[in-house]
Order: sequence, then structure tokens, then C-alpha cells
Amino acid sequence: MELNGIRRRLATAKEAERHRLLLELIRAAAAEALDRPGPLPLDPGRAFGAQGVRGRAAGRLRERLSEATGLPLPATVVFDYPTPGALAGRLCALLLDEPAGPGGANGQMEAEEPIAIVGMGCRLPGDVRSPEGLWRLVHNGTDAISEFPEDRGWTVQQHPDPDHLGTTVTRHAGFLYDAPDFDAGFFAISPGEAVTIDPQHRLLLETTWKAVEDARIDPTSLRGSRTGVFVGLMYSEYGARIRRVPPGAEGYRVVGSMPSVASGRLAYTFGFEGPAVTVDTACSSSLVAMHLAAQSLRKGECTLAVAGGATVMATPWGYIEFSRQRGLAPDGRCRSFSADAAGSSWSEGVGVLLLERLSDARRHGHRVLAVVRGSAVNQDGASNGLTAPNGPAQQRVIRQALAHAGLTTAEVDAVDAHGAGTRLGDPIEAQALLATYGQGRPAGRPLWLGSLKSNIGHTQAAAGAAGVIKMVMAMRHGVLPRSLHITEPTPHVDWTSGAVELLTEARDWPADGRPRRAAVSSFGVGGTNAHIILEQAAPEPERPHAPEADGEPRPLPWPVSGHGAAGLRAQARRLADFLRAGPAAPDADLAYSLATTRATLTDRAVVVAADRAEAIARLTALAEGDQGPRVARATAVPRDRLAFVFPGQGSQWPGMAAELMSCYPVFRESIKECGRSLAPHTDWSLAKVLRGESGAPTLDRVDVVQPALFAVMVSLAALWRSFGVEPSAVAGHSQGEIAAARVAGALSLEDAARVVALRSRALRVLSGRGGMVSVAAPAGQVLRTLERWGGAVSVAAVNGPRSLVISGDPGALGEALAAFEAEGIRARRIPVDYASHSAQVEEIRDTLLTELSGIRPRPATVPFYSTVSGEPLDTTALDTGYWVRNLRDTVQFDRTVRRLLADGHTTFLEMSPHPVLTPGIQETAEEAGADEVLTVESLRRNEGGPARLLTAVAEAHVHGVAVDWSPAFAPHRSPARRPAVLRLSSGAATGLRTRPRPPPMFTTAGLDGIDHPLLGAAIPLADGGGGTLFTGTLSLATHPWLADHAVADVLVVPGTALVEAALRAGAECTGRAMLEELVLQAPLILPEQGTVRIQLSVGGPDGTGRRALILSSRPEDAGADEPWTRHAEGTLAPGGGHPRQDPGPWPPTGAREIDLDDCYRQLAKTGLHYGPAFQGLKRLWRLADDLCLEAELPDSAGESGRYGLHPALFDAALHAAALAGPSGAEPLTRLPFSWSGVALYTAGATRLRARLSFTGPQSLTLTAMDPLGHPVLSVGTLGMRPVTAEALHRAAGTAGTALLRLEWRRQAPEHPAGPDLTGWAWVGAGAPPAQPPDGRPYRDLAALRAELDAGAAVPPVIVLAEPATPEGTDPFTAARAALHRTLAAIQDWAAEERLAGTRLVVLTQGAVAATPGALPDPALAAVWGLVRSAQAEYPDRIGLVDTDDPGRSRAAVAAAVHAGEAQAAVRDGALLVPRLARVTATDGPGGPAWPADGTVLVTGGLGTLGRLVVRHLVTTHGARRLVILSRSGGDSAEVREFVGELLAQGANVQVVKGDAADPAVLERVLDGIPQEHPLAAVAHLAGALDDGVLAAQTPQRLDRVLRPKAEAAWQLHRLTARARVPLLAFSSLSGVLGPAGQAGYAAANAFVDALVQRRRGTGLPGVSMGWGMWATRSGLTGALSDTDARLIARTGVRPLTDEEGLALFDQARATGEPVVFPLGLDITALNSGAPDGIPPLLRGLTARTPARRAGAAEAPEPAGEDLAARLAATPEAERDALLLGVVRGHIAAVLGYDDPRAVAERRPFSDIGFDSLRALQLRNRLGAATGRRLPATLVFDHPNPAALSRYLRTLLLPDPAPAPTAPDGQPGPDQADQVIERLNSASLEEVLDFIDHQLGE
Repeated sequence: MELNGIRRRLATAKEAERHRLLLELIRAAAAEALDRPGPLPLDPGRAFGAQGVRGRAAGRLRERLSEATGLPLPATVVFDYPTPGALAGRLCALLLDEPAGPGGANGQMEAEEPIAIVGMGCRLPGDVRSPEGLWRLVHNGTDAISEFPEDRGWTVQQHPDPDHLGTTVTRHAGFLYDAPDFDAGFFAISPGEAVTIDPQHRLLLETTWKAVEDARIDPTSLRGSRTGVFVGLMYSEYGARIRRVPPGAEGYRVVGSMPSVASGRLAYTFGFEGPAVTVDTACSSSLVAMHLAAQSLRKGECTLAVAGGATVMATPWGYIEFSRQRGLAPDGRCRSFSADAAGSSWSEGVGVLLLERLSDARRHGHRVLAVVRGSAVNQDGASNGLTAPNGPAQQRVIRQALAHAGLTTAEVDAVDAHGAGTRLGDPIEAQALLATYGQGRPAGRPLWLGSLKSNIGHTQAAAGAAGVIKMVMAMRHGVLPRSLHITEPTPHVDWTSGAVELLTEARDWPADGRPRRAAVSSFGVGGTNAHIILEQAAPEPERPHAPEADGEPRPLPWPVSGHGAAGLRAQARRLADFLRAGPAAPDADLAYSLATTRATLTDRAVVVAADRAEAIARLTALAEGDQGPRVARATAVPRDRLAFVFPGQGSQWPGMAAELMSCYPVFRESIKECGRSLAPHTDWSLAKVLRGESGAPTLDRVDVVQPALFAVMVSLAALWRSFGVEPSAVAGHSQGEIAAARVAGALSLEDAARVVALRSRALRVLSGRGGMVSVAAPAGQVLRTLERWGGAVSVAAVNGPRSLVISGDPGALGEALAAFEAEGIRARRIPVDYASHSAQVEEIRDTLLTELSGIRPRPATVPFYSTVSGEPLDTTALDTGYWVRNLRDTVQFDRTVRRLLADGHTTFLEMSPHPVLTPGIQETAEEAGADEVLTVESLRRNEGGPARLLTAVAEAHVHGVAVDWSPAFAPHRSPARRPAVLRLSSGAATGLRTRPRPPPMFTTAGLDGIDHPLLGAAIPLADGGGGTLFTGTLSLATHPWLADHAVADVLVVPGTALVEAALRAGAECTGRAMLEELVLQAPLILPEQGTVRIQLSVGGPDGTGRRALILSSRPEDAGADEPWTRHAEGTLAPGGGHPRQDPGPWPPTGAREIDLDDCYRQLAKTGLHYGPAFQGLKRLWRLADDLCLEAELPDSAGESGRYGLHPALFDAALHAAALAGPSGAEPLTRLPFSWSGVALYTAGATRLRARLSFTGPQSLTLTAMDPLGHPVLSVGTLGMRPVTAEALHRAAGTAGTALLRLEWRRQAPEHPAGPDLTGWAWVGAGAPPAQPPDGRPYRDLAALRAELDAGAAVPPVIVLAEPATPEGTDPFTAARAALHRTLAAIQDWAAEERLAGTRLVVLTQGAVAATPGALPDPALAAVWGLVRSAQAEYPDRIGLVDTDDPGRSRAAVAAAVHAGEAQAAVRDGALLVPRLARVTATDGPGGPAWPADGTVLVTGGLGTLGRLVVRHLVTTHGARRLVILSRSGGDSAEVREFVGELLAQGANVQVVKGDAADPAVLERVLDGIPQEHPLAAVAHLAGALDDGVLAAQTPQRLDRVLRPKAEAAWQLHRLTARARVPLLAFSSLSGVLGPAGQAGYAAANAFVDALVQRRRGTGLPGVSMGWGMWATRSGLTGALSDTDARLIARTGVRPLTDEEGLALFDQARATGEPVVFPLGLDITALNSGAPDGIPPLLRGLTARTPARRAGAAEAPEPAGEDLAARLAATPEAERDALLLGVVRGHIAAVLGYDDPRAVAERRPFSDIGFDSLRALQLRNRLGAATGRRLPATLVFDHPNPAALSRYLRTLLLPDPAPAPTAPDGQPGPDQADQVIERLNSASLEEVLDFIDHQLGE
């Protein structure tokens, strides 16, 4: 690029365009410097070095830029301007000869101007994390002193004698226990470097961020500002403690802990460019830093200043040193100015304040928290000793500060004193205060004296800043908090010498007509004194209330961001919690503050919500990983090349701009301007047209719609620009080019309005003489087809690679349309009656040239890409002739988009009321292979309000487009009020923990330090075997939490601690280890006084990598010859892989919660005494014989970070076993004694969810995860020993049976995808509206077939939508009709070969009760039953989806289809899937007892099972009067014998012949029941089967099955409802499992289940029992063959014995569930034997889906083309054997054989158990294996395995394979022809009947 050309372009471009041009230049030059293709995607805000441009590459970059610009750039330019953005700014200044920015102060500064505190942040003892937290602590009088942290390796012992060497007089102070925790990723610091950074520096980084946010300033906005940094530090031992650093981080170690680097690191990280100073004056450091910061601000050296200090102690040496000097209080508490003061307390903390000149703060609108009126610093000089305080010096510094502030002593109300609690220092300080502030005060107004150190101890370098924050908060609350621990004032002070009083109680702090004032003192140990005087800020002016919403609430954007997905979710959760807490501020103020004061990080989301409740709900969903409606979420990438695109006609809709006109002034004014410019050329009002006012012309007229669209598009562009979104290019489609030219600045608004108005008016001449058709095909193909019509049809527009529009004469267009349809090309007419972009335009050429003459185009300010040429265009060429070509020539939109992409434009914003161009852009980008292309639509049809627009802006923002959110709040402004900037809770970090290894404290002894609380050091053994000896010490002083673990009043180290030590030792030896075995041999007893030494010896590895370990101990004071006690032996093995995250619900479905009230008191009665540190068990559930629990590490157990898993938390997880034991067992106390297979996956957990599974009376397995489901720990086997003599008893009950219920569980899609509905077909009366490209609606499948016949494209998905049952409709009648419709539709779909690859989805509304309290629709539930059966016959081809919102059905179906679940429900946008889960039942007769004198009505009670149940009712439940209604009656001898048996039992039995589905019969039976024996219960046992594959089913066959089961149930329910008696209905598991061949039976039972559930919902009693198989053969199971039984058994459902079934019958009544499924269950068989894996419905019953065995349960070959390739690679002689093995494997799977060799290769299929259903199953399996569409008559055509395998060979290898031959004994050619003739003439039912009965004969 030539130099003058660059300068000219920069001179005429806007600032944003200049920046973009130079960034492009830098990116291109960087790519050349690194020898990479294309522009390098550099982030403008990140340093070059961080993006790979460093060293020689930086030099080459400078050379390329010098060449390109002609500027003599210095060699250091990339270092002087270290980011692409900064360098672009410098280049711009040089090229335009702009002066350099000012380096000094801006104008004169007031030398004594007050300094405002505008932001504060702190982390202090007592878990204080904010100024508000500090205020709560001091206001409540909290004592934050606690014990030494356990995670720093401090083994120093406490000793009361201060002269005892190497000890400390105290182990108490104020600590930041989580000081080592650091969110390194948040600051783009690598974990390796983070380890080397002193925690003090880390805390300053985090707290500075919070302080800036507290000032309502976006921290990233200060990059490049003259912000100063002044921080105090006094410790630097951290670096010396780091023995090991990660690879590559060694060079950071020294810099990481240098105090001088702390201020520089802050400036570097935040991009501050003012002074950066680290101050070390010991305890006065942070107050001195504030003083220096205030001076720098007054001098103009900086515009803002960060001031503060931090203290974190890396070693305990300070305690040892000051113990010798007798300066520490034995209890660690500062008793400031108290008579019993005994010393100070070394504590930790960080405090940061953001300072600004008061005038600047007022001008910038920053909130002023308080004002620094004056400050002073001095020195003690040659005082009584180096560290001794000096009273006169303290008096001088106070007077200097008062003089600086211009105040008298009486004008200061209170002082937060240094007050360290020492016997010498406190009296000296008090006398200095008395001599200054105590003098000249009015009566009754003493100086109030207190000290923060009484609460938190002496935080040393942070103390002054902490005191300032305390006093600022006190001023703002008007209360002076009390100082703690003052028994009486120290007698060493003459308190009568002045008016100073101690704050022994909190006091109100009235303003008294003047501002409150306070002072803070800090005195350094080296004699540097600092004093600061603070003044209450002037009150902020009250803001008027927010204006009342006029009508519906206006939506607001709620933006959040974070580093990484976890950080984003955490921020969303924090914001939701903040809003849920109910801040009183208006929502607009809160959202405005979020949008304008928070940093925008890489991972972003925006929630658009109309009110707070909606915002909370959507933020909560976002925090849980969901993305609902009106939520945009993405990871941003730099997007500075952005194109506005403007469509032609087609996006219009009535009312398309009305809402925006009422909400956004920018849009409204633009529409007004467009209206004024159009008025001279139109006879209608633009505003009236857009509002659809009466009398205004409609949008049907071309001369109305085009000008109206022009106005809307231009105004949308203005609105986007008001959001700060500026285009780098514009492009328009057809008439959209007029709007594009206007937005680019190439046409004045008047000229643009003239062009669009006159152009559209001219088009009216062509109306009625032409048309347009869209064609979905490549341009070349379309042009070839159009050749036959010559010029009568033209290509009007090329919109994408396969998207064109043609135009021309109506007749020729009709012929072309037919031609395309005949070629199978999708084409459709566009609803216009003219032919623009065709030869017809020539007729109006002269008119246009005349009327548009005088157009004055001008150079554009934004590049204009012409869709006439497909290239960028000099806009001075946009003359009259161009606009004629615009209407006449082909629209080259595809070409234009390609050019935009080639020029680096990756973002396209469509300026239209409905997206028209977006699909074509996406298609073009995909074909061009462009990455990171973003298309954003502004509005959508019927979504033209602020919610849609804000969602569009949000999409742009989250993907990386820079956005100014201010205009979003225009609807929330009023003349009297604008949204306010509020203080919000601090932003969330990602929480990455980086903790250094401990210091080399043992290196001089030849030991390696181990950073573990139980193991302090290690030494490799010198025996050459590779062993290691680990050592450590245990005592109540170092591990006080162990005092809370006592067994029989003896302190015992828990076995979990020994396991923890073994795992850590293994990790040290091998990197990661599993504890293969550990056996505890003797308890490890802990003395109440003294220390125990432990040794853990780990041997060298054997051949398999295993290592033996031994753990021993002995008292520390034991003699040299005293033996060690061996406590444990075990084996370590190399660690395994990480387990899969458990996606199941928590607590697990079906789990019953156990009350834990007084649980630890119960344990104590058995001898287990758990104190607070071990009382971590929080909740407990029983699930069959499993226990599920939640445990949490108590605070008193200390910190968890240095443990793999804290022993107290691990132990708490085992308390459940001691409390509950196996199901039904008496509670016993058990302790672990043996462990095997222990693996730790995640370290540092503080909360657990665990599952204990009992594998024996005294053994269990354990799996534990964190609350997010991430694995933490697993124990293969844990052996327990009872601590009492009582034996364990397992639960009584019948093994192998189960009561199940259907649950709906939330499921995250495995393959999330957007709702791509392109080309879908929506069939049926219940289908939601659908429009291309998102699908088409069809009345029925016949209508779809007609379109297919006409050449329409085959849809990828057909949605068959059943309408909801109207209220008041007879549910059975509705079910029957719905089932007939669904059956016919599925049969039509299955029979249509063209739909072989089309998935069918059946959509219902409310068919299932997927949420608590919901009631299902029985009619649609029946449809689910039928379709479930169909799914078994057509695996992976049919889906079932139920929705709760017909308006969102399309999205719901798409979500379910993409999730890959065969059955799903969508509720409130969440995907739910059905799973069977266990139900807990009581033993014995269940349910309420029936009245002895009542009558029980039984239907179907004379069958095999019926007689069994009736007998049970009489013998067990005491039923004495029964009426049995049976279709067969009681005439048979068998029935008479049965009735006689009941009579002998004392029962009165009446058998009535009749149909229970006949209401007249039922009414007669019910009327016949005597009043003295009223109806007590109804047992509905009747049913019927009519099995057959779906293709053979008919409505009549369905009705035969429905009547006795479903219709009878409906009539029984209806006619007995008033009696309110229990209805006990027998249904079948088939209703939910949907077995193949039982569509009618499944439908009938699903209807019954739903009916009973609905009955229960109305308050009527009843239960439906969906039985599995009974061992006793009945009329429903008597036809099962051995093969049937074998296959059923392999599903895990085993037959129930009579005893088991009747026990489950009783239990089912006791559950209280409306629907239960009693069955025999064999989990082992379920895991290993299911032919197609565990069915989804049963997966909740197993811990996992196991790998299936080779052989019968799986096909031993790859599928589809892989099988063909494998076959082709097999030698010719072996191919037949290979395919025969495949076929036999699948046959064995279908028939349930364990060994495929059991399938004889030439035995006819009919001889080995095949019927129509199994033929269908085999066809499906082989179709999947081969990837081929196989015929339904496959098994008939090739009637044995050998013949079938040869046929498959011809399909997979058609060319070389020989033609199939007939096997021996099979029909020859003549016979085969006869068979085929019979097949062709037979009905479908006859074909399948033939397969069933004649196969192989």
C-alpha cells in the first residue's frame, strides 16, 4: 500500500475505520513476519509476546511495517507499543502527523485538593471478602482470631516460655486460610508461573480488580490510563520456600516474590501507566502508600491511584522472633488500650483503595465513598530504640495531617488507632492522642478511640488500609463500632489529661450539621509514622423514582462474562443470587450498571428479560449449563471486520417497525427523516403505513413495500450504530443496495429516497406481466435448463451456491417450474407479479433514466460492495445508469459474499425486519470454508420489538462484536431520570487453585519436603531397590481436628487418615497410584499431650509396578530402643484412568431419605464419639440396599487443600454404614479394617455426594463425587468390623423382585445442536405452523406423497403431530380415533420407499406426566403405547416427543431429535427422558383394608392369573363377597370347581357373564350389588391379545384388544367414580416397554396406566399394576415358546412365581403410587444379556451400561461400508465364511442363543423359532450391519442362514460376486417364480401370515 494512499484513506475515514485499517495492516505484516498464510488473527488488546510475536519475529514485524508505511520506525517500536491496538494508535498518529499525547498533568492541579476514595476492596481474617463483610464483622463485634493454618507446613510448637528457643508463645492470630488460592486463568497467568507468584501479589491482583469494580469502573477500561499504583509489602520469604517449580517456570521464581515487582505486576496486568511504587515501612506501609498516592494525584502524575497493602506470612519465623521479644499475646488477641493487654497478634490481610481527585470524581460521576482531607508521614528519628515508639513524633505527624487538612483537633470525631495491644506502644500512642486530639474539644464531644486490631489482629502491611476501610464504612453507616477485649482502660495512661474515650460499646455517630470525620494511624516498627484524616462524602443527590412502565414491561439486557465456561456459569450464579436477594434498586439501574461498569471477558452471555423474575430464572438456567430462550452465549473472538447487509423485497410484515418506533428515539427519528424524504415522491404516509393505520395502503403494493422496507432498513442501521456497532462494509441485494448506499454515505437521504420511490413506482408498469421463482440448485445447472426458453426467463439473483431466483414471462416460468420439478429440483413461486432483473426491465429503462437523472453520488465513508458487479465499488459511480443496472442485471449476491469473506469480513448483520439473506450467507461461507463466520438477524417476523432486537445485539456482543449497551436503556429513561450506576457484587472468578510445594525445610538433613499434613518429609532408600521412606508427626497441637474422633473414649486416628497417607505416598513415588490393598492391623492411638511419629515405608516396584507399603508409629519421646508399632500393610499399584462422570439425578430416583436428627448422639451410644470436625454427614438416603449421602467438611476440620481427600470428610461418608447398614438390618457400629481398589481422582474436595453399596454383611463399595458430579474417589471393597458382638442381618424380603415406577429425568443432549428444521415435514392437525426453510405443513401423508410425486425433496424428518384431546371428550373414544390415525400414518410411512431414510417423530401434547403433579392424557398415552411398539419394529427410525407448549413444539422436537433419545418430553425447555426406578414398599398386606361386608367387583377373574388373584383376595385380604364379571361366564367345570373352593372358604361368589366394556352390562351388575354389602373395590384383570407386526395390524384388530382392557377400564372408572372405591387395574409392562408385535396391547395398557394416574389426580383411589411376566402360563402368555422365554430372560425380566407375584400385588397397594410395575428382575442378565444393549427405559436400574459379550449379544463386525471394505479385503475363499459368521451372530442375538455356532447354516428359519416379528428384527439388524435397505421379505426370499449370507455378498460386493444359487432342498427357478408371483398378488397380511406359518416348508 502506497504511503500517500494510506494517509488519504486514514484522513477520510472515521476513527474506528482508521483503527481497523491499521490493525489489518499489522495483522498482515505479522503473518509475513511469522511466515504464515493470511492475516494473523491478533487480539488488539493482548501483548504481541503473548500472541507469539516476539524476538526475531518482532523485528521482522517492524521491518514489514516500515516498508508498508514508509515510516522510519525504531527497532523498539513493538516493545514501546506492546499490543496491536497500541501500535495501531501510534502508527495512526505518525501517519497523520498528530502530536504525541501529554505526558504530564492536564492543566494546573490544586496543591491541596481533597482526594476522593471511589472504590475499596479487602480480604481480611474472619472470611471477610468485601468492605461490607468487614462492616458486618466489626458491627457484630466478631472476634476473627483462629489457629495456625494447617496447609503451610508450620511445625513450630507452642511453649509458654518466651525464652524457649524455636517455639512460639501462641498458635493463634488472624489468617487468610485460602490465601494460596488464586484464579490464575482470570489474569491470563499460566499455572506454572502462578506457583512462583507470592500470594501477597496474587491477593493484590484480585483485590485491585474488586476495588476498581467497586468504583463502578470497568477494569479493562483503565488500560493505557495514567493510573498509579502504590502498595505496601513487608514480607518476601515466599520465593525462598519454593523448592520445585513446574517446567518452564524456573525463571519466574525470584521475580515472583520480589516486593518491588508487586506494584509493577499490578500496573502490567491492568495496563496502568502512572507511577508504580512498592512501599515497605513495615506496619505503616499501606497508610504511607495512601499518602504517596494522594500526593501523586495532587501533582497530576496520575489521574487515578491504587493504594493499599498486603500481608501473607510464608513462614512462622515472625512468631518465633516476636515471642523472644515478648511482643505477642499468648492468646493471639490485641487488647488495644486495655489494662490486660499482653502483646500484639501477627495477622494477615489485604486492603486496596481506589483514589481520585475529588473534582475529577465529581466530573466523571464516580461515587465518592469518603474524602482524604489530609495526611502526613514522619519518622521517630533517634528515639529510645530502633523499634521503640516515640510519642512526640506521633504528636507531630497528627498535627502535620491536621494542618494539611486545614482542620482543628475538635473537628475530628474518632480515631482508629494503631493500637497493637503492646504494653509499651499503646500507652505511648494514647498519650500522643490525648496531647493532640484530646485538647481543645467542646464539652461532651470527646475523641472516640478504637482499633480494628481488636477484631482481626495486626494485619501489618495491610493494617492502615484496613483501618481506613473500616472508618469509611462507619461513616457511611453512622455508627462507631466497639473495640473488643477491653476490660478496663490501661492504667499506664493519664486518661484525665484530655477528652479521649475508648469505644467499649458501639455508638451512634450523628453528623450534627457537619460532615463526620475520622483519622487512622499506623506506626512502622522501624519508626515511620503515618496519619490520615478522612471526611464523610457529601451526600449524593436523590434520584427520582424510575418511571412507571406503560403497559408491558420493557426487556433489559443482563450481560455477564468470565474466563472459561466455569467462570461464566459462576458469574451467572452470583448475579442470580444477588438479584434473588432483592436489591431495592430498579432493574434498569442494575442492568445498566452491569452493562457499563463490568469488564467484558472472553466467555460471554447476555440474558434478555422483561422483569427480575425472568432474569433470575434465565440466569439460573445459564449457571446450570442450559441456554434457554432470549439467552445468547458464546466465546468471543475479535470481530473488527463487520458487514451490514440489506435484503431486497420479502422481509416485510405488517407492523414491522411499530414497537421500535415507540421504544428507541434513534429509530423513531430516522423513520421520521425517511418519511420526510419520501413524501415528495409518494401519496401516502410512511408512519401510517408502518403502523397499519386505517386508510393507509397495504404492503402488497410494490411502490409501498419497497420504500417502507428502505426506511426500516436505514433506521435499523442507525439503531445498530447507536449501539456502537459500525460496519466496515455494506452490501445490498437488489433494492437493498439503495439502503446500503445511504448507510455508506454514498447517497444523501433525499437522493436515496428518490431512487427507491421512483424505482418502485416504475415497477408497477410491469405488474401482472411477469413473476419470479426460487430454485434450489447450482447456477450452472439452472442455466442449462433455462436455455430452451431463451430470453423469456432470466437468472434474477444468485443468492448462494444452491440458491437462485429466476424471473420472466408467466408462461415460460410455469414451464420452467415444471421442468425443475421433473428433474427433482426444489422450486417455488415467489408472490410477486413482475419480473425484475429480466429483459422486461428494458421497457422502463428510459423512464428510470429520466426520472432518476440528477442523482449526485459521493465518496462513501464505508466501503460499498456492489451486488451488480460482486466487487467493491467506487461509489461516485452510483449514478442513474447504475440504478438501472441494479434493477436489470442479475444480483450477484453469492459472489459479493465471497469477496467480503476474502477481504476478511467474518460478521454479517442483516438490516431487515425478517432474515432473508442469512441462510444464503451461511451456505456460501460453508462452501467457501470460511471459519468463525457469524450471521445475525436484526428482527424476525412478528418479533419486531426490543426483546428481539436486544437478543440480536446480544448475539453480536457474545461473539466478539464491540457493543455500547447505553441505547438499550432508552425505553427506561424519562426526562427526569436516567438509569443510575450502582455498585454490584464482585465478578466471579474461575477458582483455579494453585498451591506451591512446601519449603526446603529438611534439605540440610538430606530429606525432601512433602506438602502434606500427615507426611512432612521423604528420603529415598539407599538399597538400590527404589524404595522411599516417608515420615511425619501427629499431635493434637498440629492436627486439632483429630480430637473429635474417639472410639470408646480413646482418641483413634481414623483409618481414612492412613488411607490418605498411603495414597499420597504412592503419588509421590509413581505420579499417580491406586491403593490396591490396605489391611489395618492395630489402631493408631493419639495421646492427648505429645506427638506421635509415623513412618510409611514404600518398597521398590516389582515387575508389574506394584509396591509394598508398611505404616508404623511410635511416640516422639520414645527411647531409641523402643519398638515401632505396625498399624497397616498394603500394596500400591499404578493408577488407572479417570472414570466417566455420573450423569444421573441426585438424589437417585427412588431413594428414600433417612432422618439424621440426633444421628451422632445415636452413634455415641455405641461408643463412636464424633466431635464437630467429624460431624460432616448432612443427608442420607436409602435406595434398596444402597446408601446415598451428602457430606460436607466442617469448618472445624480445617483446610482441605493439601489433602487428597480430608480424612474427616472421607470418614463422614462412612458414618452412613455405621448408622444404617444394609436394608432391614439392625443398626450396628462398624469400623473399617481392610480396603482394596482405592482410587482418588480429584483432590481438595470439601463436599461429597457418595453412594455406598453393600456387597456383604460386612463389606461395601463406595463411589464419591463432588456436587457437580465429577468423580472424587472410589473404593472397590471396604471391609467392616462390628464393634459389638451382635451379628449383622440382611434385609428380609424376596430377592430378585422389584416394584418400579416410571420417572422422567433431566437429560443433557449428548450431541447438542441448534434446532435445524430445514426441510422437515409437519403432518397432522396437531402440527405447529411451519414455514420454509424450517419445514412445510401437510394435512396428512397423502398430501406429502403428492408433493413427492411432483418432485419435491424428501424430508429428513416427518413430524406426525397428534392434536390434544379437547376438554370434555370421552377419552376412550378419543384414544380409538387417535390410534387409528397413528396406525395408518405409520403404515403409510413404512410402506413408502422414498421415505426409507426419513425419521418419523410422533409429537403429542400432555400425553405423559413428566413433572410432579401433572396428569397425562389417556388418549395420547395410548398413542405412546402403540408407537413404543412400533419403535421396536423400526429401531432408530421413530421418535416420540411430548411437549407442554404447542407454541414451542418445533424447537422442542428439534431438541429431542438432536438429543438422540427415542422417547422424550420437553417441559419448560428442559429435555426429560423416561427411566424405570425402584419404589420402596412395605412388607405384609398393603393398602387400606377392605370392609368385610363390602363387595369386590372383579373383571376377568376366571383366567389363570385371575383365579390366583381372586383366591388371594379371599384368603389373605378377607374378601367375603365377590362379583366376577367374565365374558366366558361360569358354565365350565373348571370355573364351577373354583367357585366351590371359594364358597368353602366362606366367600359369597357371584359369576356374571357379560362384557365389562358394555356400560349397560356394568350398570346392571352395579345396580345388583345390595346396599347392605356396598361396592368396596374393583379389580380390573380382563385383557386380550392379538399380536402381529405393525404392518399387519388393522383398526379392527386394535379394537379387539382395546375393548376388554382400555374401554372396560374407562367404563369402570366412570360408573364407580361416585362410590370412591379403589380401582385395582392389571396392566402390563408392555405399555412402557412397547414390545414389537404388540402394538394394540401396548396401547391398551398405556391407556389404563394414564387413566388410573388421572383418576388419582382427581382424588379417587386406585393403582395400575403393569406386570412383567409370570411363571404361571395364562391366556396372555400361554403361547410363548422356549425361544420367547429365553429372549425375555435375557432382557433381565424373569418370570415371577405365584408367591412373588402376590407379594408384589400387596406391596404395590402399599406404595401409594398410582402406577407401578411389579416384575422379576435379574440385574446380572440385564447387564450382560440384552441383545441390543440395555434398553434406555431400564438403564436407571443398573450402575452402568456394560460392554456386551461377543457372540450372541453383538454383531462381531463393523457396519455399512466398513463391512464391505472388510469383505473386499478378505481372500475370496474366506468371504462366504466371514458373512455366514456375521449372519449367524445376528440370528443368535435375535433368538437368544449364547453361541452363534448353535445356529445351523442350512436349517430353515421356520425350524429354529422364526416368526414374522423375529424376521423383522433380523432384517433390521442386518440392515444396520450392512448399511443397506433390506426388504421386509428378506427371510422368506432367503430361507436359511447360508442362502441369506450369499445374498448379502451380492449386495456388498456386487461386481465380482457370483449370482446367488438356490441351496439344496430349496425352490428352483420355476418354483421361485411361482413364489414371487404369489407374493406380488398377496396382501401384506397374507405375506406376513405366510412367513409366520409356512416358512421353510
